[in-house]
Parts: sequence; structure tokens; C-alpha cells
Amino acid sequence: MSIVILDPDGRHAPDYPGWLADSGRELRLLTGRAGEYAGFAEVRVVPRYALSAAVETGVLALARGGGVSAVVALDPADQIRAGGLRDFLGLPGQGRDAALALADSVEARAVLARAGVGVVRREEVRRVADLYWWAHQWGYPLVVRPRRGHAGQAPAELADEAGLRAFVRDRMPADPSVVPSLTVEPRTDGERHHGPGLPVTDAALAALPRHPGHPRAVEAVREADGRWLVLGVGYRPDARPARALVRAQAGLAPEPTDPDSTEVA
Repeated sequence: MSIVILDPDGRHAPDYPGWLADSGRELRLLTGRAGEYAGFAEVRVVPRYALSAAVETGVLALARGGGVSAVVALDPADQIRAGGLRDFLGLPGQGRDAALALADSVEARAVLARAGVGVVRREEVRRVADLYWWAHQWGYPLVVRPRRGHAGQAPAELADEAGLRAFVRDRMPADPSVVPSLTVEPRTDGERHHGPGLPVTDAALAALPRHPGHPRAVEAVREADGRWLVLGVGYRPDARPARALVRAQAGLAPEPTDPDSTEVA
């Protein structure tokens, strides 16, 4: 049996063999960056890793060839991939639906809205006309973010129509048939709060899926009327030492020096 590790840039590759030395299983690495990787039974370098289905098909091929007992992924962009693979292969751990709630801001907003948690106004951008529509509805300034990625990922601010036109020219797909993976919202300048401690953030954390090895981040903002609303949620791999998260995803007991990897941020 093997533990399959998804690591887009190989940044943690030298550490995995030590972190998982007591697993009794072979380690197989899929990465987007070529290099010398010691301690792995197999290394597969996937060109255009972020966009390639060869990551998923590579894991499935490994499962057919000798069995896979766990899929490990620290990078937030790989959480949905890893969750879908666990579902398909019947492996324990976080599945795709739970991963979506932390990695996809549109899905996160829907989960929180169904639970009655107050969230900021945010809408999906599927075409250029969506940006103009929401600018008409809300006015400027607007904030455009990647739909999926790190919580709090740096946004683009559109101060006026000239800024919107420049964004469309420089950042939107030239092919109108290509659906961009973006969201848009009015800019909020109120006080920010990270983590638990407010009724709205505590409610958000209670509504979001919780799995060992997948720490969660939540951020709230105070509106002009004094209400606190959830601004964003996400998977936060920097919340605990990477070793603790990797061991939890692999189904191993934590090291004595590792904090509880299930604790939320």
C-alpha cells in the first residue's frame, strides 16, 4: 500500500519521508516541479500541474497498480482534487464536498447562508457583463477575487469604470466562451476579525466541515451599520506545523511535539 502525496512545487518534498517514516507504506509523489527527490518509491512530474487531469489519472493508475491507502495534499488548490480522489477510491478523510466548502468561495457562501450565518455580498463572475451588472447594482469601488484559493488571497480593486475596463483588458479571458474563476463584491473597509471569538465567526466554524489535517480560517468584517459579517473562509495550511497536518491526512498518530491538528484557527 502507498501514501500518495500531491505537491505542486515540491516545497515539502524533502520533508515527507521523515514525517511519514513510521507509516510502513511506500511514498509516491506527484509534483509539477522536476528535481531530485529522495525517499520516494516513485516520483511523477506532471507538466502544467495546476491545469492537468494527469494528476487525478496518475493517482488512479497508482491505485490500480498497487493500492493507495491515503492521499495527502497541503496546498489549498489541491484540496478539491484530493477530496474527490478519496471519495472515488473509498479512502478515509475529507471528501470533495467538504473540500469545496473551504476552497470555493461561492460554495462557502452557500453553506453559510443555508446555516443562517451573515455573509458579505459576493457574486460569481462568469462573463465580462457580470462585472458591469454588479457595478451598476452596487457602484464602485469593487473587489474582484479568485473564486478558489487561499483565504484572504490578494484581490483586485476596481475604483471606477476605467479600472474595470483595464481589468477586463488585462485580466479577463479574451475568449468569451472561457468562464473565468472569479467573484466580485463591494469593497468593505470596516474593522476585521480573524478566527473564532465573535458570534458570527463561531457560527461559521460550526457550519463548516471539520476534518483532522484540514485547519480552517474565517475572517469577518464590521459593516457600517455595526453588523459583523463573514468576509471569507478557507483552508489554512499554515495554521499548524505541516508535519502534523500531513500525519493526520495519512491517518497516523501525531508526534508528541505536534499540537492538535484538528484545532481551528
